[in-house]
Amino acid sequence: MVQDTQPHQTDTPWRRRLTHALRPRRLVPTLTAGLVAGCLGIIVQIAYAGLIFSGPLAGDVSRGIGLTLFGACVMRLVVAWRSSLPAAMAGPQDVPAAILALVATDIVRQMPAAATSAERFVTVVAAIAATSLCTGAFFVVLGLLKCGNLVRFVPYPVLGGFLAGTGWLLVQGALRFLAGTTLSTLDLASLLRGDVVITWLPGLLFAGLLLVVMRRYAHVLLLPAMVLAASGLFYLLGLLTTGSMAAIRAHGWVLGPLPQAGLWPPVTASALAHVHWAVLGGQIGHMGAIVVLSGMAALLNTSGLEVTTRRPLEVNRELHAVGLGNLLAGLGGAPVGYHVLSDTALVYKMGADSRGVGVCAAALCGAALFCGPALLSYVPKPVLGGLLCFLGFTFLVEWVYEAWWKLTRRDYGLVLVILTVIATHGFLAGVAVGVGVAVVLFVADYSRIGIVRQTHSGVTYQSMVERPLQQRRVLRAHGEQLYILTLQGYLFFGTATQVLHRVRQRTQAADLPALRFVLLDFHRVSGLDVTAVHSFTTLKEVAETQAITLVFTHLSPPLRQQLAAGGYGLEEEQGFRTFPDLDHGVEWCEEHLLGATQGLPIEPQRTLHELLRDVFPAAGPVARFMTYLAKQDVKAGAQVIRQGAPPQGLYFLAAGQLTAQLEGEAGARVRLRTMGAGTVVGELGLYLGCPASASVVADQPSTLYHLSRDAFTQLEQTDPEVATALHKFVVRLVGARLANHNKTLQALLE
Repeated sequence: MVQDTQPHQTDTPWRRRLTHALRPRRLVPTLTAGLVAGCLGIIVQIAYAGLIFSGPLAGDVSRGIGLTLFGACVMRLVVAWRSSLPAAMAGPQDVPAAILALVATDIVRQMPAAATSAERFVTVVAAIAATSLCTGAFFVVLGLLKCGNLVRFVPYPVLGGFLAGTGWLLVQGALRFLAGTTLSTLDLASLLRGDVVITWLPGLLFAGLLLVVMRRYAHVLLLPAMVLAASGLFYLLGLLTTGSMAAIRAHGWVLGPLPQAGLWPPVTASALAHVHWAVLGGQIGHMGAIVVLSGMAALLNTSGLEVTTRRPLEVNRELHAVGLGNLLAGLGGAPVGYHVLSDTALVYKMGADSRGVGVCAAALCGAALFCGPALLSYVPKPVLGGLLCFLGFTFLVEWVYEAWWKLTRRDYGLVLVILTVIATHGFLAGVAVGVGVAVVLFVADYSRIGIVRQTHSGVTYQSMVERPLQQRRVLRAHGEQLYILTLQGYLFFGTATQVLHRVRQRTQAADLPALRFVLLDFHRVSGLDVTAVHSFTTLKEVAETQAITLVFTHLSPPLRQQLAAGGYGLEEEQGFRTFPDLDHGVEWCEEHLLGATQGLPIEPQRTLHELLRDVFPAAGPVARFMTYLAKQDVKAGAQVIRQGAPPQGLYFLAAGQLTAQLEGEAGARVRLRTMGAGTVVGELGLYLGCPASASVVADQPSTLYHLSRDAFTQLEQTDPEVATALHKFVVRLVGARLANHNKTLQALLE
């Protein structure tokens, strides 16, 4: 029984997927979209083959068609298997095809005069295959290194301009396809000739009808139904007006004429002996350009698919998929390819979302490859051209018409600039201009962002050191001599000059005392370039002339290296100091401000008995309270309270110094407060009964008096007068600390 049920359990997921895929609501859009995408792919691949194998290589165009169809078949299958977008389409593309045409022309020109046509063909195929293999390996490496997400930093208007330009190229290519002209001879005059208008006008009208209907109604069967209806109407009108299929073919209303010879006799290993490797080696520059440009175009197409389908894609997975597709297709001599934005967008607009779409499209390409042109001769050109126009119109409507209300005027202008450049100078020129303009705009915008996140003085911001009242008064009186700037972002010359400008403004403020310290906190600085170092060097010169000490805090190792590489010395000297964090840097400045006021009467740290006199005005309660305390002497570095430990009671510091600190992962510590003699710790744990929220460590040998929880309970029971006085003291203590924290927080929020 176990053996009978186990296969059934194993097969259940596959059966469910198969049953789901075979449902009419899902199967019909899948087959229809696969058929349409396959037909469009065949048309485009024929065009690419004609582009590459032209002139002296025109006799090999049928074999060239076989190479491009083979590439389309393999890449569609691999991407259907590996892509994170189920119905993604892939195949040989226009950018590498255009450069490969140059490569083929150069190879033919450089071949010896005695070279045969077979040698020319196999050398060109070897160049195509080598380029595809190198590009495939490049894509795979990019995916493995997780570099695909770099394209997400491309500005949104650049992507919009790219998609608008794609729409323009689709419309332009569809008109050329319908008019039957070459890619380089299309112009308005030729299109408006009476005998040419009739070739493209039906397709354009069909595209307009599709656009109106599809924007008004939404149904998965609507587009395929309109395609089938248009095809039926085409043959009905064609047969009524011409009388026969032969006449329809003669007028060029269907695909053709196509080569009748075999489309793909593969290049065998023995044929490699006829490759002219020296000629092929001279094309390394062009081949490298194809690899780099294809990488950029593939990433742009992937981002375009995200915008068009409104689905997040795993970019690195897509790179790996198209890389594997190029490696396999390159073994058969196919040109470089990647995701086809137009086909994928059309498939999703038809309501198909299945990996079966890619399989169906690949099967159609394979049928055309191995069965010859017979299957292609009945496809109506106006219907296919109309579909291409429709897709181009949707891009243009979205990014030229609707974007007017969605984008800012500047971003919309950038979309139009990219579209114009693509229309007049080509796709790559448009993308290059778009990225260049976006970079300039980004730098201009970023330079307006203040890198100075906050400014403080020693009056509004103090270190986490508890000081006697009179020392706090001194720091408030002389705190304006300390100028604190917390920096943020990436620093370069255009932004780092803001720091220099702020400091100069402060030194020229006549209503404030002269500066003694300028503290720069780099905690939120992500990096800096060599031009920013120049501004800090100038700041150091200004500080020296004004007798100001510069203090740098939170300098990470990379920032130190960048400053050192730019020639900025970090050696501590009389006018320069560095500290690991802002708190210790402010403490150092405070100590020197206090040291400069030695002539003033400074209140010393209070002893325990002086502190207890604040708690209990009378001597009697002090003596009674001391009987509940246990004296403890601790060494430097000893942990008085451990973070997370159960509450142990209250500690009165009689002599020495303690520091409360938060302990994080990997030994990271953040100082919360440093306390001298006459201070109290542990009050929250005692009253709330919660585990210690921080650790307390002795900075030097210290003497403590401990009020344990048991002693505290006994005190409340046996001496209510003393307990009440203690409660009032703790309330005042916590209130004072809260007031100080609120003051610091208010300064940080300003």
